[in-house]
Amino acid sequence: MSSRAKNDPFTPLAPVLAALRQAPLPSVLFVSGDDEWIVGEAVRRGAAAFRDAFREGEVASYDGSGDSVKEAVADVATLALFATNRLATLDVTEVLRTKKLTADELETLLDDAADARPAGPERAGPATPPPAGLLRVARRAHALAASAGVETSESPAEAARKIAGRVRRSDRAKELEELLSLPSGAGEGVETSVERLVDFLERASPGDNALLAYAVSPDPDHRATSLLRRSGPSADLSAAGEDAKRAQLVALGVERALDRNVLVDPEVFEVLTMRGRLSARHFLLDLDRLIDLVPGKRVTGEEAARHVDRQEKSYGSDFVEAVAQRRPVEGLRILERLLAGGEFTAFRPWGGREEAAPPRRGPRGDAAFFPILGLLAGEFRRMLAVRAALDERGLGPGSARRADYRTFADRLLPALRAPRAGSAPSVGLDGHPFVLHKAYLAALEWPAGELADALAGLSAVDRGVKSGSGSGPELLEGWLLSRVAPRQR
Repeated sequence: MSSRAKNDPFTPLAPVLAALRQAPLPSVLFVSGDDEWIVGEAVRRGAAAFRDAFREGEVASYDGSGDSVKEAVADVATLALFATNRLATLDVTEVLRTKKLTADELETLLDDAADARPAGPERAGPATPPPAGLLRVARRAHALAASAGVETSESPAEAARKIAGRVRRSDRAKELEELLSLPSGAGEGVETSVERLVDFLERASPGDNALLAYAVSPDPDHRATSLLRRSGPSADLSAAGEDAKRAQLVALGVERALDRNVLVDPEVFEVLTMRGRLSARHFLLDLDRLIDLVPGKRVTGEEAARHVDRQEKSYGSDFVEAVAQRRPVEGLRILERLLAGGEFTAFRPWGGREEAAPPRRGPRGDAAFFPILGLLAGEFRRMLAVRAALDERGLGPGSARRADYRTFADRLLPALRAPRAGSAPSVGLDGHPFVLHKAYLAALEWPAGELADALAGLSAVDRGVKSGSGSGPELLEGWLLSRVAPRQR
């Protein structure tokens, strides 16, 4: 076997693809791995193999939310009316994940519930249905209890006491009881989904339909995980360590270079895999971008090093500046580089001097999301404070003359900070004049209402990430795209 075939992450997938090309179909097939892109690509290849073999067949996809397990199992167990065969692909990542309950997890859940409850006279009473936001938190509470192995249907009070006691938060048991007393909502809980899946695996037999279940980093000790591996053809696409993961990425890079008909020097793969983030999605994104940037049909290690160097010169302050100056599309590109790059650095060195003392560095990759969000929200708060102070003095958008730094620091800023008769002193203007001058220049182009709306949107992004309604990069990307003017789209 060649080294490329040996390191190809999809080599273990061969038995699954072979089984999807012949009748009768196995009732269940299982694919797992430690990289979301690789697992997703494996599922796409499995669906393509099925379609090639069964031209009159149909493929249905289920993302694992709500009643997905119930519907996927029902699809496989029934005859297709308008197709000869049916393949159902089902994401069971959450179903096969056993979580150890932590105090922080419970605290976050209860704090989100407190935020979702109506305040004052609007607070829900016995005859008032709870708000949708509170019901969503209640569903999370029921899921949390199920993952902790605690039954909630018979006695919410007893369940709340057990869960809060495990993490030494007994003082908040009453809050949890209120949540668990609310309905768990539509869709099966994790525990019910597991039982339904296990029941199907124990009864299913080969036939015209098949279930292709897949998961990213499933719990190997979960009973359904081991049963899935025994019930039919399976493939584990996980890498044994960092060296094996780098070898997988190199194999993917060679395949991508062949698909695009270009020659890529081996040093290119070394440069791209030594950046500290061993993710197939970002590795291939970098490689594709590099192929697009380089003229001709050959990519060298030197060009890759220059490309990576340019990316590493993006700072959190570059992103904030682009968004504050109404350049959200450019900000989106910088955000992509910040989240795909090495260590995150918040601020560009003074004067742009890269040879100066190295700036303080932060986390890598997706871990940099919250620092980036904090930088952006802080800048918009300063901009709103400056905008409000200008509006209060009759200097609305378009009416205020742009002041240079010296004029701003010596004359305008003291005037904005000075309390006016009959009004409260301005807040948010106690920072360094240089920082406030940048916020002032950006705020000249923003009405106060739009700044307040932008801040509310950033707050919604923060809540969405913490409540699990979406990933940070996806939610922030949506917020950025909502700032794009029609002519920029």
